[in-house]
Amino acid sequence: MRVARVGPPQGRLGHQRVVLDDGVTLRLRPEDIAGLALQAGTDLDAVALQQLRGRAERTLAEELAHRLLSIRLRSHKELADRLRRRGVSAEIVAALTADLERHGLLDDARFAQAWVRTRLALSPSGPRRFRYELAQKGVAREVINRALGETLSDRDEGALAHDVARARLRRYRGLPRQVIYRRLAGLLERRGFATGVIIRTLHDLLGSPPQARD
Repeated sequence: MRVARVGPPQGRLGHQRVVLDDGVTLRLRPEDIAGLALQAGTDLDAVALQQLRGRAERTLAEELAHRLLSIRLRSHKELADRLRRRGVSAEIVAALTADLERHGLLDDARFAQAWVRTRLALSPSGPRRFRYELAQKGVAREVINRALGETLSDRDEGALAHDVARARLRRYRGLPRQVIYRRLAGLLERRGFATGVIIRTLHDLLGSPPQARD
């Protein structure tokens, strides 16, 4: 096997195309091309070809990771899972995520803070829901606790529950009070508010709970 052509750096990451004489095109980082001494006419034995394909897999994984991170921040587990689902080997996933962490592009603490802020803006919820969501994304408990403490420090959970309940209350005009109680309680529970906060919020907005009829 022989290298037919090595293209110039392209894109934000500066990767280069390496075209083999069988028509196969691979993308590699400039440092990999230099490390393998690739240029037009370079002969590749089986060992060199295997190295080339391994470096190309790493390059594709890097491009995918940067595309995903350009859309929004990701947790370490979330990004690693996406890469593995695309067929990237565990060894390359581990090396790439470690590099991204060293460069500050993959940071569970920063991800957790951004996640909570975004969720508060789009779907205000209680800490219990945020804890569950972040745990599902592989964020460590101490990182979650720190993110919630920093992000929600100026926002009382009770005030947040009041905002959610008042916004939904307008939809329930005309319904029996017992039905309103039940629906608002279910909403606040699904949003992750503590039981005591739910009880106080409903009492403040609707008064004492209606008595169930026999």
